[in-house]
Amino acid sequence: MRKQLRQGIITALALTLMTSMGAAAENPYADVPQNHWAYAEIDALVQDKLIAGYDAAVYDKDKIATRYEMARFLANALSKYEQADTQQKTKMDRLAREFAAELDMLGVRTAETAKDAAQPAKQTNAKKTSITVDGEALIEAMDVDSVEHAGSGAYSWRQRLHINADFNDRVSYKSRIQAGGKFGSGSTANEMRFTRSFIQVKDFFGVDQFQAGRLPLAVGRYFAMALQGDADGFALRHQLGKARLDGYWVIPETDTDVRGVNLNFAPAKSFEYNIGYISADASAKADVPAADYVDAGLSWEMRKGVNGVFNYTKSDNPESPDAWAAQVSYNWVSGKRQSGLYTYEGLVNNRVPHDQAIAVSYRDVDQNALPGYGNFGGFGEVKANGHKGFMIGYQNMVMDGVRLSLQYQDLEDKASGAKDHRYYGAFDLYFR
Repeated sequence: MRKQLRQGIITALALTLMTSMGAAAENPYADVPQNHWAYAEIDALVQDKLIAGYDAAVYDKDKIATRYEMARFLANALSKYEQADTQQKTKMDRLAREFAAELDMLGVRTAETAKDAAQPAKQTNAKKTSITVDGEALIEAMDVDSVEHAGSGAYSWRQRLHINADFNDRVSYKSRIQAGGKFGSGSTANEMRFTRSFIQVKDFFGVDQFQAGRLPLAVGRYFAMALQGDADGFALRHQLGKARLDGYWVIPETDTDVRGVNLNFAPAKSFEYNIGYISADASAKADVPAADYVDAGLSWEMRKGVNGVFNYTKSDNPESPDAWAAQVSYNWVSGKRQSGLYTYEGLVNNRVPHDQAIAVSYRDVDQNALPGYGNFGGFGEVKANGHKGFMIGYQNMVMDGVRLSLQYQDLEDKASGAKDHRYYGAFDLYFR
């Protein structure tokens, strides 16, 4: 009798446990882990204006949401499904599969959820590789006082193709094929090559993201003064609450090892700061000595569309050279937040026709204060000697898919005191 009673109790406990586990798995109010890929996908739809109104206002990628809340945000985007481009639809379809049960509770049915519901259970885990291709074409004209232009040498072109593939929920591949040259040059330098080609793995042995290959690298989330560009190597990224820790070991085109770590902290959507450490070997190609660098910066959205960025870098080279830059930008149409120290790049949302913005910056860069692997060295003679001066830029999405960029630089060579003026204009054409 006791044995039967004991077995009955064990059976009842097991059934209770199994029932509670099943209920938890189907609970729409269960939290979505903060490192879940859905946060980034939902945030991208918010930034692309596919999630609008109240939902866009309350969504916060830095706060934990329930599955029901995530499904509600997704339902908002799905109402604009036919307005989305191919890449956006791919994101929506992927999210619809993840939150199919919650969407069904909300009464939202999609082709993806209906298709998944009709598939046998053994086939629901199968997933085809999702591939997207987009690109841009650039035509630009530039004149720099200290650079001798011969005829069409002032006019350049560039073509880029971006190929992205999601193999599954964790592993993806990203690449950029690029060609460029001067008008009428007709040289082999115009041949296309991969300037980016890397594998990205999420949840890599407990680390949020691992990248390997030829990858884009910039110190901090918004600050690209000390190090910015494409490099061969490895990078790790891990989110710690409102802080993000980056580590990397790469070899840029200047043929030298660069290692570093960076900590970025964003206590609020409108404000963040970071501090980083870089160790770089000498490079004869870039004509820079071996040195260690510390880098600190902050980004502040003072009001919607008005952004300030500040960055400071110091080197342990002789005489302890340093560099600093400050920038203010204003976007009066979409209110897009500026994403770096550029006065003619990233100021507008490329998906918003007639979006317009202006930026003004000042910088003071000593010789050997920066690793020399980015595009912050200036143009002409000031690049090698260090410089100081201001820049002003303007961008306008003159029509859907066509962007106009204008910029003026007034930089002083620190070695000679000579002024170097740069005038720049370009049209970017985007296709998706």
